[in-house]
Amino acid sequence: MNNIEFVLETLKEKKNKFTGEFFIPKAWNYFGYKNYNEVIGRYGEISVNPYDFFSQCLENLLDECIYEIQENTSISDAVNMEDSVIYGLFPRMFTAWNHYNEDILPGTFLKAACLLPYLKKVGVNVIYLLPIFKYSLNYRKGETGSPYSIKNIYQLDENLHDGLLGDFDSSLLETEFKAFVEACHLLGMKVMIDFVFRTVARDSDLILEHPDWFYWIRSDAKNSFCAPMISDIKPQTVVSEKLIKKIYTNDVTCNYLKQFTPSPDNLDEKKWDKIVKKHRDTNWNILDLIEDSMGVTTAPGFSDVINDSQPPWSDVTYLKFYFDNHEKAAPYLKEDQAPYVLFDVAKLSLFKWKQPNKELWDYTVNVIPYYQEKFGIDGARIDMGHALPTELNKEIIRRTKEINPNFLLWSEEFNCLNSQKALEDGFQFMTGSLWFDYKNIEKPGFYKGVLEPLLKSSLPVTGALESPDTPRASYNYKSPRNLEFMALINNFMPNVVPMLNNGMEIMEIQPMNLGLDNTEAGRFVLPESDPMYGKLAFFDNYKLHWNNDSWITMPDFLEKAFLLRNRFKKIIGNKDNFIYLKNMEKNKNLLILCYKIHDSSDYLVVVGNKSNKESASVDLTRQLHNIANPGYKIKIVYMERHFYSLTLSVDEKFFIQPKDVVVGIITPAL
Repeated sequence: MNNIEFVLETLKEKKNKFTGEFFIPKAWNYFGYKNYNEVIGRYGEISVNPYDFFSQCLENLLDECIYEIQENTSISDAVNMEDSVIYGLFPRMFTAWNHYNEDILPGTFLKAACLLPYLKKVGVNVIYLLPIFKYSLNYRKGETGSPYSIKNIYQLDENLHDGLLGDFDSSLLETEFKAFVEACHLLGMKVMIDFVFRTVARDSDLILEHPDWFYWIRSDAKNSFCAPMISDIKPQTVVSEKLIKKIYTNDVTCNYLKQFTPSPDNLDEKKWDKIVKKHRDTNWNILDLIEDSMGVTTAPGFSDVINDSQPPWSDVTYLKFYFDNHEKAAPYLKEDQAPYVLFDVAKLSLFKWKQPNKELWDYTVNVIPYYQEKFGIDGARIDMGHALPTELNKEIIRRTKEINPNFLLWSEEFNCLNSQKALEDGFQFMTGSLWFDYKNIEKPGFYKGVLEPLLKSSLPVTGALESPDTPRASYNYKSPRNLEFMALINNFMPNVVPMLNNGMEIMEIQPMNLGLDNTEAGRFVLPESDPMYGKLAFFDNYKLHWNNDSWITMPDFLEKAFLLRNRFKKIIGNKDNFIYLKNMEKNKNLLILCYKIHDSSDYLVVVGNKSNKESASVDLTRQLHNIANPGYKIKIVYMERHFYSLTLSVDEKFFIQPKDVVVGIITPAL
């Protein structure tokens, strides 16, 4: 019996024993389940027998399958990025709900698997999972730990087990994840995971066997610990060799370095041995024991950018991938300087080192292959990959490609100027910065500012209106019409891979984290009466607003938008087909994207009205004077948020309503 069938049979065995009420969002009933009740006071929800509902979800999924189940194997065919639509899914949040009462139960692999056909209908074919590993509650920033505060990357997060399947057991949890991956593969979806190697939880399980893999500070410094602010260096400056002297000769850096100490095993070997024994006897937290007994703790993490406005990452710490100091910093350090982390030490890829921590390298290199071979995953994003040693990145990629030559790799590279290196390293696409750039759509310079980097990039860029770290697109763009406009324009940008962040399809406005382009005030965008007010999914028990009415309309629009993109994906997918329109650089109201249709005399044209208030007049013979000659025709296939079949002469002016998009094909006169 394969894993998904095991889960299905377990649910069926229990369904006749269930009594009571189990509430789910009405939006989850995408397949027309009828055996439910609605209860006054629970708007947008239905009460179901969960065993019956989720078993029918899985049966519906099996009916839709396009592949046969091949247990623990990935979909090994190559990925064409123009075919891909990515959905970023945070499993703990995605299907979290107060099923019984006010207590929110976390999302699980089971519930996420049951919603896969809903995502497939929208147009998704790549599932990107935020970290799914065992995380820490030590130094947590909210009600629960961050998924990026990874305590053990070789173990799954036990909160992703679903109690409907029985009591927790690690092997059962692994079966649940295998079933999730199988479900994705049955529907033709690939599964990517976000892997984090540069940092770990402050009380990582690795401390017990490898305390020397960490950077340690005095415990009395932990509350005030932060990266030094270096005078005479501008905020948000990327570290480089030419800045090393200025960093290390600054008085604030000298004081900062004094906070570090040797690892606890080197400070006092006898005390360390007693701590290890006490931990093994009592299972008390290893870091708590170290802090209480020895007065040292792991150093909180921070950005590798100089004078960054971000506060310290108090729940994570950097790992020590080298035992020595790099050659540019060495002249400025005292002989007895304890191992330390600073901007340059955080960004290992920029400097030369001589003593690699080979055991840690091996530990790191084997992580992704473990998940490939055991669970059959198809791809990975490497968090802070730019801060890892280049040689280590290459070895990680080499190992993944040995197992699956078509393994999908996403580079967390924001700058398109660095895309060639990412391509050479083996990545298929990169993060980019469209989530930020798109906010400037109504400003002068948008056309050039967005399109030039995309066209120069050696890799496709994620076309995301938001990310797990940014403000929500629905908050930025304020109205459904604006959001729909941006989503459709995004689908027709050259060299872009569309991506949805979970919750965007129901117009969620509360951010998941404040890491990029946000402030502390950004967490308070919901009404104070909302139970989720001020909560961040990365740190709190958070549920999406599935009972908002947006679930009725926005997924249908996104489905239509992706169908439209899919029709022209071969044209859009080749950036060489794009025709840059110089006259668009200063146009205040219109945005025109134009593509040559290969092996024909035709052109694909996408015309958007950027204005919120005024209709825009379109004269294609003027705006596309080298393409749309008088006598040519345009066949409009999409307009006013509907599919169309309308043919006009290109010299006929027409009007576009505010924040509307027209898609058409220009053809020469016969």
